[in-house]
Amino acid sequence: MSNKRDFKKSRIEAVVIALLFIGTALIVPINTIATNPQTNSTTNNDSQKNYYTEGSEGPFVLDRSYYLMEENPASMNAADNDDAGYKKDAGLDLPRSLALYPGELVDETPGRGRSGKISSTDNSDWYFFSVCQGQQIVFSVTPPSGFDVDISLWTSAGVMMTSSNNSGSVTETMTYTATYTGKWYVWIKYVSGTSTGQYTFTVSFSNQNDANSGADAPNVRTSALLLAPGTYFGFVDMNDPYDWYKIQATTGQGINVSLKMKDLSYLTDFDLQLYNPNGVLVFEGNQYYDDVFNYPADITGQWSIRVDIFPGWVDCPHPTEWSYYSYGSGAYNLTLMLQTSGVAPPGPIPQPDMTPIAKTYKITNDAASTKDDFAYLAAIPACNYLDGGQRYLAPIIYTGDTTPTAYYDDETSFGTVDDTTQYLVADWNAYLAIFGKTPEQYTLAADPIQAAADIAQKDWTTSQTAVVAVDGSGFEDTVKTVLKRTATLKRQSSVETVAGDSTKIKSIGGSYGYPIFLGPKWCALNISMYGAGGATPTIGAILTLYMTLAQDWWPIPNDVTVGPRDDMFYPVNRMGIWVAGTDIVTPGWTINVTKIAGDRYRFKVANADSVINAQLTTTEASDLLVFLIDPQGNLRAPTMPAWNGPVNPIHVWNGLENPPANPWRCWRPAPHTEFSAEVLHPETGLWTAIVVPRDPGGTNTKYSLTVDVRTVNPDRADATISAANAAVIASLNHYPLLYVTQDSVPAATASAFTALGVTKVIFVERGEIGAGVRASLPTVEKDLKTMQEIVDEIKSYPDSENYVTVTSTKTGEGYFASAAMLAAYHGAPVIRVEDAPDGDPASVGQRIHTWQRWDGDFYHGSRSTGHLPESDAPVEQNKLKVYMTLVKFFLGANVSVPPYGLDAKRYWNEEMYTKFHNYIVSLGLELDGQEGYVTVAPRDDITLELHSALMGNNSYAGDIPGTTPAYSSDIVVRNILYSALVFANPNRNVTLTQFMNYPDGGSWRTNDGKTTASFSSRDVKNSFSSHLRTYEGHCLWVAHLEAMNEGASAMYYSGHGTGGSGISGQYVQTDDCNYPDQIWWDAWRGYMFDNWKTSRDTGMVWYNAEPPTLYDIIHYKWVDQLLENLHSQATFYMSCTSADGDMPMIYLDHGSVCVYGNAGTGLCPEADLQDDMFFRDVMIDGEPIGPAYTKQV
Repeated sequence: MSNKRDFKKSRIEAVVIALLFIGTALIVPINTIATNPQTNSTTNNDSQKNYYTEGSEGPFVLDRSYYLMEENPASMNAADNDDAGYKKDAGLDLPRSLALYPGELVDETPGRGRSGKISSTDNSDWYFFSVCQGQQIVFSVTPPSGFDVDISLWTSAGVMMTSSNNSGSVTETMTYTATYTGKWYVWIKYVSGTSTGQYTFTVSFSNQNDANSGADAPNVRTSALLLAPGTYFGFVDMNDPYDWYKIQATTGQGINVSLKMKDLSYLTDFDLQLYNPNGVLVFEGNQYYDDVFNYPADITGQWSIRVDIFPGWVDCPHPTEWSYYSYGSGAYNLTLMLQTSGVAPPGPIPQPDMTPIAKTYKITNDAASTKDDFAYLAAIPACNYLDGGQRYLAPIIYTGDTTPTAYYDDETSFGTVDDTTQYLVADWNAYLAIFGKTPEQYTLAADPIQAAADIAQKDWTTSQTAVVAVDGSGFEDTVKTVLKRTATLKRQSSVETVAGDSTKIKSIGGSYGYPIFLGPKWCALNISMYGAGGATPTIGAILTLYMTLAQDWWPIPNDVTVGPRDDMFYPVNRMGIWVAGTDIVTPGWTINVTKIAGDRYRFKVANADSVINAQLTTTEASDLLVFLIDPQGNLRAPTMPAWNGPVNPIHVWNGLENPPANPWRCWRPAPHTEFSAEVLHPETGLWTAIVVPRDPGGTNTKYSLTVDVRTVNPDRADATISAANAAVIASLNHYPLLYVTQDSVPAATASAFTALGVTKVIFVERGEIGAGVRASLPTVEKDLKTMQEIVDEIKSYPDSENYVTVTSTKTGEGYFASAAMLAAYHGAPVIRVEDAPDGDPASVGQRIHTWQRWDGDFYHGSRSTGHLPESDAPVEQNKLKVYMTLVKFFLGANVSVPPYGLDAKRYWNEEMYTKFHNYIVSLGLELDGQEGYVTVAPRDDITLELHSALMGNNSYAGDIPGTTPAYSSDIVVRNILYSALVFANPNRNVTLTQFMNYPDGGSWRTNDGKTTASFSSRDVKNSFSSHLRTYEGHCLWVAHLEAMNEGASAMYYSGHGTGGSGISGQYVQTDDCNYPDQIWWDAWRGYMFDNWKTSRDTGMVWYNAEPPTLYDIIHYKWVDQLLENLHSQATFYMSCTSADGDMPMIYLDHGSVCVYGNAGTGLCPEADLQDDMFFRDVMIDGEPIGPAYTKQV
């Protein structure tokens, strides 16, 4: 029984983890079926190997290896660079000729070498190069001693124009003036000589003839060559990087410029720039290859046009510690026309108008209570408010939060939340310094009542109206111990071996498996596979869950072909029929089924608004574990961690060769005396706690198990949500927010009433939390007693956006504060996810998240998530009916069983979405247009699956993750202040990419039936260059890191996620390649280096997690260590699983304004094509991220 990871219905799971730009732009998941499967070829040893040719369409699955098969591959002899640097034979005739690049470096790379081999059996070498009409071609060949060769020059039509036919080993030279612009061909012909000889050659042009001028077009604007409308030809290279022209135009005319080079200059890109008569750059044509635009002249005079080269030789990186692969030379066609009107390009992308307040509000972090968070709320209407239709903003920050932001095996050597805060503070201060201002520092009182009173009197001189809420920082939840046991676990296990072709293996619901009956004694399973072949073992439950629960696919068959698959472990949620599954039935392997005994306990949860915490203790360190199973039999805790094992030094792979001791492969917690499991969003009903050892061996172990259920105090929930929404209402009106207790008006609040002249209040008291103090208040103008009344009040304001902020109170921490800060910016209500009337959608999200983590596998140490089962047609969801059908099946009846997994992908997500959507509808929050949703909570509280499900035609969504409330606040504040803080980015006009795996010509059939080609790197180059941005691409880590730390407004990475553990790069040098002594280049995009290609080559580029084309791995631990302040960079990813792991937090830690990436499998070219179209909408047309991305869902 198997959900194979690279089967044809693998999904793309893209999830975005933060808000971007205007705080309304959010991103979530792609959810599309791959219908163009990549062909898998099977080798003789039954291992799965994926091969492709340059014309392959895909899909290619990230974190999978694919091998390029070439008809004429390059030699693996590092010293052999013939012919012309290609390491292979030049073509035997004109159609198969190889390109040369005169005017570029001579460096033994393809087309830039200047030698070749020839013999009696290899008697013809054909080359071609680009020439401009009127240029004089000078081509010389020096044959080896004892050889005679002839050379000739040919047109593209196959007509010989000149030749050189000297006798003997003398240099052959021909000179000819090109009669047309385009490709010219040279034939080097063997005449005589023994064995194989090496010739050398030169090719150059002795003159220029740009625009038929008989000379070179000037290299500077002030000397630009004046042209009349017409069509012209020109030539640029490393020694002539620019050609400047100018044309006279009148206001209102359209300046139509067309630049073509694709068919004239092989694998070369030129760009266009247009300058107005005042010398101001107004537009650029940055398409890869041909460009055309029609710009409306708004000034009468001489407009200048520049032709330059991309990546070129001047406007590109010039590193000193590594090499950068510059390229580009050849001829072009330039057409200039004047039309009656032009088409205005997309205008400047507007940022929201806001007025910064030169203040910084500070609150001392209080990890032991929510006093600091309630004080934070009181500051919101003072620093995030509307007045006269204008938005005023200043940051609120927590100080003294030393919580580590390290996510791997070293908590002490990396940053803290305070460091993230300081990045924010530094950017705010830098922004204000531009205007010669220093922010006033204001520290809030620790007591929220006093803090609110102080802020009110400091920031308001008078206010007839105040917003009042009950201070909820003193309410405590109730904790009840529902289970307490001390017992001795007796070690028992049973092993059964099954042959790979056993008749006991059954086909059930379209999958293969060996059924096992498990009674209550058995509490965990290990399924191990031994032998050869590419089979993937799985663990599944037939009755009662009927779905796969665990898989073991790494490192076999993905990275190695033989060896045990023995790292699966899964608790037996429910007694019944389980299955040892496989995707291949073959005698090449056997399965061992190991059953492990443990103890089961039941306990009841009566109130869903509660939290379960199970604590297991032993006196001696042991391997005992505790698992929590919900009333439906689903494993809910613990969740499989995102990372497993130590982290090797930078650039060293974790488990590359599957060493005998592979700590990155198997989840095996170190011996411990304490182990806990927590469920933040439980359903009501009868739960199960399972105590079981991780391994079957060992001695009997005495343990104590305590299960506590903490029930959320209704008063705490009411006071929290009331105060959060009170802050929003106060912000919308620019009224002060003041606190009372449940039964009195504190002296500080009464004093503030008097000092400000407050005569009436808006009292926000959900659940009538303030009934005991209501009569003591000034005139209650509005008394908001229910969630509906609160929502209606907020939505009554014209500045309230179609936006909802969602938080949770389950942790007991103060995430509601930053949720309110964000909600105030949008004039949006703050709702509690667990209040959904039809059941908690976050509970379903947690169920999905836990299942996906356990069903996945560790890939080089990082947990690559599983895929929920899915079907092509609706599936019966009547569990009783399904179970009865399965019982009949096992009794031998001829019945049709449903698809394995019951289409959980659809129905679980539908359940989660429906519960949330019904909640929104019940509050009247489903309005015209798209709703924007954002969740503000820790990632294990409201999991990413919820906001993923909220992305669609009618809504967009995102998440503000929380390490602590202070951390969430940093992200929120950076988002809402983005339009100011981005000015603290020293290189905010720079955009970056790290293209490693990407399509360059693959196509995809979209759901409208159209097939679209994907040239991802080319497309993104255009988008990222738009609006006069400076675009830089890299593929070496050192170059990428330097550019990141220098600053950029946006970065896009496309490549393997390595299970979500790191970013990939091109090796500078590696022994694990065909050319171990080669020092490789940085380049604007990655390249098939093991096939001796460069970044100018086209076709699918695919690095692998194994040689050949092995990529350099930079684990996120080292990314975290080496990154500095990213200054509100927008960070975009297309790589497997990265967003489900710790990648988003790394970038947010360092000041990214948002992170976008895959939380599951990424498919190429499908996901690349979606990103290409998304970037056009966002980077060119200026659409907000969330609405733009919904077009791609």
